[in-house]
Amino acid sequence: MKSKISILKYSLQMMTVLVLSMWVAVSSAETMRLEWVIQGQFAGPIVALDKGYYEAEGVDMQLIPAGPDIKPAVTVAQGTDTFGIGHPNQVISARGNGVPLVMVMQFGQKSATTYVVRKEAGINSVQDMPGNSVGLWFGGDEHEFLAMLDAAGVKQEDVQIISQGFDIIAWLNGDYDVMQVTLFNELLQVYDQGYMKDDLVFLDPSDYGVALVSGGVFTSEKVIAENPEAVQGMVNATLRGWQDALADPEAAAKIVLKYNSELDEAQQVGQIKAMGNLICAGPTLEGKFGMSVLSDWEVSQNVLLGANLIENAIDLGSGFTNSFWDAAPEEYKTVNCSS
Repeated sequence: MKSKISILKYSLQMMTVLVLSMWVAVSSAETMRLEWVIQGQFAGPIVALDKGYYEAEGVDMQLIPAGPDIKPAVTVAQGTDTFGIGHPNQVISARGNGVPLVMVMQFGQKSATTYVVRKEAGINSVQDMPGNSVGLWFGGDEHEFLAMLDAAGVKQEDVQIISQGFDIIAWLNGDYDVMQVTLFNELLQVYDQGYMKDDLVFLDPSDYGVALVSGGVFTSEKVIAENPEAVQGMVNATLRGWQDALADPEAAAKIVLKYNSELDEAQQVGQIKAMGNLICAGPTLEGKFGMSVLSDWEVSQNVLLGANLIENAIDLGSGFTNSFWDAAPEEYKTVNCSS
């Protein structure tokens, strides 16, 4: 019998964001805007900060949380932050609207999201979606699944599309059939409720050729031109931080808790290991951890064009650079993919 999930109220999460945002000081420090609150999802930079890797590279780094109304692409574009964590589709969208952001290292090598449904629902593929419902995050995150529908030849109007919240309660209660989840957060919550992989069907965007590859660190063209040393130092230290985090997720989780004591240690270990699942794909498996791949960016751009989120294709070669990754020490470009 699966029980309803008990989670922290969203207001408490946002209070954490506001409190931790007070780390920002009026100084010459470089800042990295995370995508969400301090948690294992960002273990690489957190470990790098805690172990002094940024300092060793001559970078006075501060890590700043974000939230649903605080977007790294916006804060970096405004010059409020030096670096931001985000996805290629966000950089492409920004550049398509005249904002010169550039991805300088890519740690995630596949989509951060998948779409889960209970086996008893009888949905085994996206082609089975007509007459069924799906919960999605709106504000841009919905376009991957909409592209999956298009790739499967399913009309959007034949599917009930619901804006889902930031927890899994509605799905647990049966309010919709399919739920969008991140591999490192909501999916782990599903397992915490007693579900096993065999209880679920996964609708994976890579099976439909529309996976929006995840997590990287971007900055602005201005920062690259004016302070390339800081960019190089950030790349070196962040690669090294992720290397340590995946080598010992338990130790990394303890470090994460030093910066957000409200978290559960066991859950953070699971989250860091799940991030390893995102990282250990594509070029990482060839000893090229941190490298951007043009074909992944082409997929992301095609999804954005299909959704009319950008009017024209951008020059993808200007949206990312591997030059800083190329210059990073070779010993930082491999990670533990066995856990």
